Amino acid sequence: MKFTSVLSTVAFLFATKSLAMTWEEADAKAREWCADLTNEEKISLVTGRENMTGVCVGSIDPIERKGFKGLCLQDGPAGVRFAKGTATSWQAAINTASTFDRALLRKVGEAQGNEFYQRGINFALAPGMNIQRAPASGRIWESYGEDPFLAGQCGIEVIKGIQSQGVIATAKHFVGNDQENNRGASSSNIPEQALWEVYMEPFYRAVNDGSVNSIMAAYNAVNGTYSVQNKRLLTDYLKGKMDFQGMVMSDWWAIYDVEKSFGAGMDMNMPGGKQWGPNFIGNSYWGEHIQECIDNGVFPQERLDDAALRIIRSLYKAGQMENFPDVNLYVDTLTDENIALNRKVGADSNVLLKNDESVLPIKGVKKIAVIGKDSMPTKFCDDMNCADGTLALGWGSGTTDFKYVIDPLSAITERAKKDNIEIVSSGEDDAEAGAEVAKDADLAIVFVQADSGEEYITVEGNKGDRRNLDLWHGGNELIDAVASVNKNTIVVIHAPGPVNVPFLDKVKGIIFAGMPGQETGHAITDVLFGDVNPSGHLPYTWAPREDYPTDVKYDAGLPGGGEKMTQYDYDEGLFIGYRWFDKQGIEPTFAFGYGLSYTTFEYSNLEAEMEEDGLHVTLTVTNTGDVAGAAVPMIFLSFPDVVKDYPSRLFKGFDKVMLEAGESKEVNILVDNHDLSYFDVDAMEFVQPEEGEYTVFAGSNARDLPLKTTVPAANYCDSDEEEVAGDADVDTDEDAEDSADENDNEVDAEVEEAEDSADETDSVEEEEVLRKRAYKLY
Repeated sequence: MKFTSVLSTVAFLFATKSLAMTWEEADAKAREWCADLTNEEKISLVTGRENMTGVCVGSIDPIERKGFKGLCLQDGPAGVRFAKGTATSWQAAINTASTFDRALLRKVGEAQGNEFYQRGINFALAPGMNIQRAPASGRIWESYGEDPFLAGQCGIEVIKGIQSQGVIATAKHFVGNDQENNRGASSSNIPEQALWEVYMEPFYRAVNDGSVNSIMAAYNAVNGTYSVQNKRLLTDYLKGKMDFQGMVMSDWWAIYDVEKSFGAGMDMNMPGGKQWGPNFIGNSYWGEHIQECIDNGVFPQERLDDAALRIIRSLYKAGQMENFPDVNLYVDTLTDENIALNRKVGADSNVLLKNDESVLPIKGVKKIAVIGKDSMPTKFCDDMNCADGTLALGWGSGTTDFKYVIDPLSAITERAKKDNIEIVSSGEDDAEAGAEVAKDADLAIVFVQADSGEEYITVEGNKGDRRNLDLWHGGNELIDAVASVNKNTIVVIHAPGPVNVPFLDKVKGIIFAGMPGQETGHAITDVLFGDVNPSGHLPYTWAPREDYPTDVKYDAGLPGGGEKMTQYDYDEGLFIGYRWFDKQGIEPTFAFGYGLSYTTFEYSNLEAEMEEDGLHVTLTVTNTGDVAGAAVPMIFLSFPDVVKDYPSRLFKGFDKVMLEAGESKEVNILVDNHDLSYFDVDAMEFVQPEEGEYTVFAGSNARDLPLKTTVPAANYCDSDEEEVAGDADVDTDEDAEDSADENDNEVDAEVEEAEDSADETDSVEEEEVLRKRAYKLY
């Protein structure tokens, strides 16, 4: 592994130490360390101190007599916040999910974790594990899409990567914080089965497979009780049924009392004060009020003991109790390796939505018109609270302080020199000017955008959640004008999620680029010119807003933590995303998992066998095109008929496979016993059916599943599966277009040098742990 500093080496040594420590060993050390703590010291451990006025967004005071330096907590999912341009400004989590690449997700986690470690940050406030329930929701770009299985798998890899560097990952926001409007004064009313199978499922994976050390409770209420006061969620479910051994912190200023919140199982109040601002430093709902409650019998001494123990236990598990770096947010970690990794993930997360007549990759042209304000340099605003220039990230606490952003126009202009292509441009969202530039070009590329973010910021009338799914700044009109004068028009969309596409039949090519971070211009250029073959897939269903089962609301603002709440009724239950579209027979614009390539793939030889550790699926993937490319075979399951009122198909497995032209590979995918189970609300536990049979579907997305086979539900039974190729009652799409250019291996080489994946020994140990745990149900 190539390290950028001595601190990196230290991080590796302590990461190795922490990986070797079990929760049981950490618990024993923590109990010994906590044995002589006074109540005053324990209270200082659980109550934030500087109220976000210090160096870190969250902090815990030192305990000098114990040699305890205190704690630093810092955002976030796209990198270190408030680092003044010294840290990498990574891609949004939704982009990382779009790669469907576990190895790449792990590398991102490792690289991010190292940047936090070198700054002496104890807790990285990431990853986001919420579900994309409604496409207009403001923070969907900070999480991993609509499917709980995918969100869980992405979270596992990022958590393991972060924590391999000796930094504590924080899975957030537990649970049901799926919209921004009145997030601190709303109730997500979720049916019990959906609560377990959809909204808590990613956290289950984070705890049981990611061994996450910290979880952040959400602002909102669940079924009428605020998450931070919800004993059923925090103590009975998370710490009880899920056996979570780490600590639970609040979201910032989400706590409005001590009796209910601390008594329910909250372990740390962040950032400590009752409200924002220096006047509330030391003025907390917790602090000395915890002792008052103990004295008055509101909750027992053991509740304080447990909270302090959980914090210290998490620190021991992470290897942070000795020789952890001092806090310095401005250590320069913007390395060539991180830049290369961000560029690679940005390129690999581009989703090719349309490519008529193989208009891409760019070839055989002499003049290209680059059009739109989104192609231009980014204007930097506090927490990205503006949308001016190319869109690299959304707004709010999940963004970063950019040192730079590579804009598309600059990157395309530079790359075009290599092929002696002339670039002309119109850098405004002006339809008339765009058409004038485009009319004489061989190819026109129109860059458009839509933005969203966190509720505390309003941008162009959007208070976190988007007001609609339209493109911003007259994007549709700009595209129409350009397409009317240039038959070879390509649209590049930077946005948090689905947008309306009335221009779908008017253009030849569409790339959804998401929010790729600082290397955005290079990433899209790599794909446009064929230096990288696109391999991104949508981690959500793309459709008109009215076709989804649910939406955000735009209620007037309510005071946080009060009895009056906006009510979000999750009446769709289990039927979110593609599940809803399957149930209703609605054809989406683009299906979950959709994504084209510059080559084509064929799937064959599907087999499935039930074994002790779960369902083993094998299939063959063949590159039937002319260039190398990466395929993402996806596995969907239909459950036995004994499981009633259930989705017709559920996403349960995937892999990413690089194939040379004409090459075939066999792919093996395990669906473990947990994913073969459903939550029985009567038994209040996960149950694996023993009667009937599962139907296994395989293909490239939720509406392109040409293979299917069946396997008996009973464990360990041999069966004669019969492959069925063809429609399998699922619509089939043309998978991809041919290309004349090869995939660029240069970025891969840089990234391979910069970031190693988990070592072999660790992988074997983790596989064995997973195998042992696979049969353990709640």
